[in-house]
Order: sequence, then structure tokens, then C-alpha cells
Amino acid sequence: MTMLTVPAAVLRSEWIKLRTVRSTYVVLAVTLGLGLVLGLLDVISVTSHWATMSAAARAGFDPVGDPLSGFQLAELGLGALGVLAISTEYSTGMIRGTLAASPRRGTVFAAKALVLGLFALTVSELCAFAAFFLGQAVLDRRNLGVSLLDHDVLRAVACAGLYMAVVAMVGFGLGALIRHTAGAMAAMFAVVFLAYPAARAVEGFSYLPDHLLLINAATVLATTGAPAGQHAARIPTLGFACFDLVLYLVVFLGLGAWRVSRDA
Repeated sequence: MTMLTVPAAVLRSEWIKLRTVRSTYVVLAVTLGLGLVLGLLDVISVTSHWATMSAAARAGFDPVGDPLSGFQLAELGLGALGVLAISTEYSTGMIRGTLAASPRRGTVFAAKALVLGLFALTVSELCAFAAFFLGQAVLDRRNLGVSLLDHDVLRAVACAGLYMAVVAMVGFGLGALIRHTAGAMAAMFAVVFLAYPAARAVEGFSYLPDHLLLINAATVLATTGAPAGQHAARIPTLGFACFDLVLYLVVFLGLGAWRVSRDA
């Protein structure tokens, strides 16, 4: 299902729903607050203590990744938005009215996914670039800043926003699959964060589970330097991290579409 085959009226309806629900703005405020403020506090701390930092700490500093550090929590906000974009219709029974107006469930699901995906991508990219520029404004005072034109910087900032949007779509797929807001929120949190200790438990056999984790994919997507240190083997390559994003989109949107097609 593509945007060209989804009726404009259905897309318009889903856009109205998304932008007129109060929870959308609450979640966005939390996302922007965490994404911008935490990253800004991080770089302020770095610049304040730069003179007393060890050589190892200075070597590990990332002028791109540190301003984006707030995304580690902000991503949960967009994931929650994805869940709420569909789970509330099922919990309130409004989905019956939606399907009465547009009986083709695949069309409804595609419209919701397209509207949410474009909205989440726009918000997350704006947040990523805003966090980057705020961070550079602070870092430039100690000549620690970088430019978007520097090697891999634009790619890292853009990928940080893309990653956030994918988390929103994972939440959306889980919301469609589980149809219970609290349950889908818990599942989204588990997929993003709680899978990490499970992957750590099997590291003696294989690093593949580590490489499939969204949180590890984010580590390489939103930074410019190659992974280093004793835990570098856990981090996937840039190509594998991009594969992770596609995999999560296909799996969770596929599960959501399958569940929606089954019954209302």
C-alpha cells in the first residue's frame, strides 16, 4: 500500500485525529524537552570540566553524539506517540466508527502509518538538528564544535532523527498488535531497552543479538567515530545498523497490519 493508493480523504482524517488529540502535544513536549535539554546539559558539563578531564575522557568525547545524548530517553516519547496513535481508538471503541467510514482495514492502517511516519520523521529530524546546533553553540566556546560539512556529521544527525522515527513506528506496530495502551507501552520499552540484558546473556555464543538491538544501532547511527574499547564488538557496523531499522519497520508494521486485518 502506497500513499498513491490511499484515498486523500482517509489521509486527511487521520491527520486531523493526530493533530487534534491533546496527548500528541504532551508527548511532543516531553520528547523535545528530553531531546534538547539533556543533550544541552551534557555538553555544558563537558565544556565546564574540559580542563580537568583525563586524556582518555577527552579522546572519548564525541561532539556530535554528546549533543544528541538526550535521545536515549526522548525516543520513548515518540514510541509512546506511536502506540497512542492507534491503541486509543481500540480502547475507546472509536475504531468501529473509523472502519464504518472506511471499511478497508488495510487502507486505514496504511493511512495511519503514513501520517504518523511523516509526522514523526519531521519532528525527530527537527529535534535532531536543533539539538546539534544548540550543542555546537556551547562547544564552540572552547573550540570543540564541528560543522555539518565535516566528515560524517550530516549523516549522523540525519540518522539520529531517522532512528527516532523508526522507534515511533515500532510503537505504532505494537499498538496495533496488542491494542492495549499500557501493554503496548511496556512492550515498546522492552523492545528498545530491556532486550539489552537478554543479548548480553548470550554474548559468549554470539554477538548477533547485540547487533540486532535498536539501542546498539543508535550508537553507531548517531555518532561519527568508530566504536572503540572492550565493548566495541557489541556495536554493529553502519550498514548493519541501517539493516536493523529496515528490519524493525518490516517486522512491527507487518505484525500490526496482520492484526488489523484479522478483526476489529
